[in-house]
Amino acid sequence: MDELRGKPTADKGLWDVKGNIVDYVLVIVGFGLCRAWIVSCLSASIASVGSRTDWVFLLAGAASAALTALVLTRFVGSLPRMHEKLTDVMTGLILGSAVCIPAAAWLDSPTLLMLGVIIGGAGAGLLQVTWGERFAAQNLFFSLTCAPAAAIVTGIVLAMSSTDNQLTFVVLPILSLALLVLECKRCKIEWKTGLPEGVVEEDLEETVLPTDANGRPRERVRLNKDSAKLMISIMVFSFLVRAFDAFPVSGDDPFAMVGGSGAFSLVIVGAIFLGISFLLKDRMNVSFVYRLSLPIMIGGLIAIALIFEHRNYFSVLAISIGYELFDILSWVLFSEIARRGGRQAVPYVFGIGVAYTFIGMAAGYVLSAVLSPMVATGDIRIGSVALIAILCLVIIAFMVLPESAISSILSMKKSSKKVEAPEPATETEQEPAATLEEKCCGIAEECGLTPREEEVLAFLARGRTLNIVARDLHIAKNTARTHIEKIYQKTDIHKQQELIDYVEAWEPQQPEA
Repeated sequence: MDELRGKPTADKGLWDVKGNIVDYVLVIVGFGLCRAWIVSCLSASIASVGSRTDWVFLLAGAASAALTALVLTRFVGSLPRMHEKLTDVMTGLILGSAVCIPAAAWLDSPTLLMLGVIIGGAGAGLLQVTWGERFAAQNLFFSLTCAPAAAIVTGIVLAMSSTDNQLTFVVLPILSLALLVLECKRCKIEWKTGLPEGVVEEDLEETVLPTDANGRPRERVRLNKDSAKLMISIMVFSFLVRAFDAFPVSGDDPFAMVGGSGAFSLVIVGAIFLGISFLLKDRMNVSFVYRLSLPIMIGGLIAIALIFEHRNYFSVLAISIGYELFDILSWVLFSEIARRGGRQAVPYVFGIGVAYTFIGMAAGYVLSAVLSPMVATGDIRIGSVALIAILCLVIIAFMVLPESAISSILSMKKSSKKVEAPEPATETEQEPAATLEEKCCGIAEECGLTPREEEVLAFLARGRTLNIVARDLHIAKNTARTHIEKIYQKTDIHKQQELIDYVEAWEPQQPEA
């Protein structure tokens, strides 16, 4: 059984690919705990602080995620080494937040609370980007499964926990971080660097980015038009949803017994997304989820504007379900964009995606705090705000991110050219096994490798490191590294051991009778 590590087999449907259940569990639970911790931090408060701190947390997270994207792709000469430094910073921020926020509640200290919120937001931004790397290390099936399942875990954890329990701010981030480390260890990845197996420590010194004619580092990754539209759209969606959070909700929450409307919507959305994915299977059209999320969210806004003239829990639930569907879809699309760009693109894509999401949420919270008193005094009608939000969603749907843009993002994913491992040969069907050189030649032909890349592939298939490849082929390390990266991109494989296993299992396709 092939492990699900970004290696779907050819001539098989998406849902025929199987993976190791432990990888699924670790990512689902770890990422779900990360999101639950973020939601808990957004509602963190102490008695002596009357003002909201949610927007501060989000802006700190947006800044750290954007800085990660910028640093790891533009201005740093050693990507793996800087990745390691940022991971150390992330660990320190998470542990600092786990100390400061509970201490602020115990001591009733506004200073400690603000410090905990700022460093917690920065740590949350980095933690989401790092979890994004684990999503991008797998394939589309993994993202379609883990993203909604993690939403269910988040909803369940929020329903079972309470922001009044200070252990929430300690247990959730530390456990999520521990599961992240465990998943990286399982995948034989240095969790701080994300280096493929076989790249030795001394190679870190010369992992440099390309430069332009003036010697300045050149940007390695750029978002195309449709990917940029996706980032803007998730920011607008996040902004519109959070803009209503400060307005009072009428009536009793009918979902209070299951953790409230927020937690219930996460569980429902995760179940809907998983249900759609499993029911449609190979016929799964991700654009359908986008097509479903918009009318649900608009329906909730119409209920506010034309029916109730205030927020009730059913309109809140509809808006939340529509938004969470799009949020899960965004993580699936982020993974596809990052996977297509290769290992260097992952922190950039998720860094920008997390930053845009957090900025939209922060702006929404600020606007809600400004509008809520005006609605309470009657200066502004909440129905008018809802109608403006509907107009914004219509503009997004028809002008910024139409369904064709969603389809375009997915269609840019390179189709796999890998061949399914052959069934064990029977006694009457035994044929001479292909040599390693013959296998490398066949793979090079199928995946479009250059002659030099075919030579490098043969070295990698024998377990040779970058240093040995450069030495035996009499080429510079950076040149060898470029060839290795191209091989990984063209074969859609991310680790050397997977490449070795793939070459060993490869067999030439038999001509049809």
